[in-house]
Amino acid sequence: MSVTTNAHDPGSSDLDLLASLAELTVPLLADALDSLGYRHQVMSPRIRPVAATKKVFGIAFTIQAIACPALPEKPYETELEATDRIPAGAIVVLSAGGAMDAGVWGELLTTRALARGALGAVIDGGVRDLAGIDELGLPTFASTIHPADSYGRIEVVSYGEPLICGDVPVDPGDIIGADIDGTIVVPRAIAPETISVASAKRKKEHSAQQMLNDGASVEETYARHGVL
Repeated sequence: MSVTTNAHDPGSSDLDLLASLAELTVPLLADALDSLGYRHQVMSPRIRPVAATKKVFGIAFTIQAIACPALPEKPYETELEATDRIPAGAIVVLSAGGAMDAGVWGELLTTRALARGALGAVIDGGVRDLAGIDELGLPTFASTIHPADSYGRIEVVSYGEPLICGDVPVDPGDIIGADIDGTIVVPRAIAPETISVASAKRKKEHSAQQMLNDGASVEETYARHGVL
């Protein structure tokens, strides 16, 4: 079992970045990343909204799990430790390593994550207790729904380390965006530039929409603004 305590704690610069994302969407960020040469940052479409499905942006707090058919002597040990270390402003990014036969995230972990200041959860694996999570209001995105307990099926082995979620590499501290269109990973090093490009495109799209509303054709609108 590998455990690390090098999880990324959001600082003032991270919180400023999150504030600047408020008017953006996952498609806008995807277009911005495409234009910057990062064309594989959108998570697999198997990651879909499952509870409290509203737009959310946050700082990646990574948790890695794997299939584990044995019954460990100390169940949930690393999972509990990881959840107690979720920082404010975080989106939990949990990969179950391809294991899909249990719910590795549920209502009680959601309750603790909210108490720690988490903003959302992206789970490449099973989620359960959806009614409770929905009532709690934590935007939650997952690759499957499964009512079975993770004990003896899936075990968390590390947190605060790089991982693969939805087929996209995620480092602790990356920006995660999730809405009804999908989920995206913005590498921390290029987050300010990505946000700037996405914001500029949003303004162009607004102007293009006004032209279309006024009766302009798609062709002339695209010729003027270069967006579609």
